[in-house]
Amino acid sequence: MPPVIGAGIGVLTAVSFVTAADDPGRFVHSSGVSAYFGLTPRRYQAGEVDGDGSVPKCGDALTRTYL
Repeated sequence: MPPVIGAGIGVLTAVSFVTAADDPGRFVHSSGVSAYFGLTPRRYQAGEVDGDGSVPKCGDALTRTYL
């Protein structure tokens, strides 16, 4: 069984994250990490209409798949 870094995070996910994020210390909040990898849905607001859009396909595709 491969070693586990954290709850649900394996070696491949950790290596992929560190490689794609370059410097993980630059993210002050975890919401910045999810936005960087394109894991948060887009929001749109117009008048009284407030809705969620689709999840963007930005960021590293392999890391997004692992996460």
